[in-house]
Amino acid sequence: MPRCSSCSPSAWFALLSLFVGAGCSSGAETKTGSPTDSSREALVSLEGWTAVTRADDPFVVEGEEPPECEPAFHVEDAQNWLEVDTTACKWVTLTQTTRAEVAEGDRLEFDFSHFDLDADAPATAELRLRFDDCDAWSKSIPIPGAADVYAEQFRSPCRLTSDSQVLFHLHNHGQNTYQLKDLSRLH
Repeated sequence: MPRCSSCSPSAWFALLSLFVGAGCSSGAETKTGSPTDSSREALVSLEGWTAVTRADDPFVVEGEEPPECEPAFHVEDAQNWLEVDTTACKWVTLTQTTRAEVAEGDRLEFDFSHFDLDADAPATAELRLRFDDCDAWSKSIPIPGAADVYAEQFRSPCRLTSDSQVLFHLHNHGQNTYQLKDLSRLH
């Protein structure tokens, strides 16, 4: 990791413990998102994400010139997550086609995390999900901030077909690392 020297060992341990503990839960609804888990249906695959070009990015604000940079993201097989590193690019929008249909009002869960967040001045990270032209979910996270793990549940505000586009957008300040784990429909 690019910031290993600035992360406390206790923060790393806490983040990893949360991920390991989530997989060992004795609750009725597991967090694995595996194909054998009948309570969840994965809407995206970790390997399916591709970057949206700046010209096609619906999150680019008119008059705010986005940086010309190559977003850094890759699948970490051992951890089973997609890692997004904002060292070179403070904006990233990723897309893929949904793997399942979703009715308006269906319960969804978006699982993600981040390591310690750092920036020169207090700021916020903005995370968003969009389904086709429908804004589905958003979250602001204060920076600086400690490592954290999220399991955000929400109702789908719109219908998705088997060929709908799912967009994930991250606007970050500073050199930070986020991990996308799962986007699923809950049964």
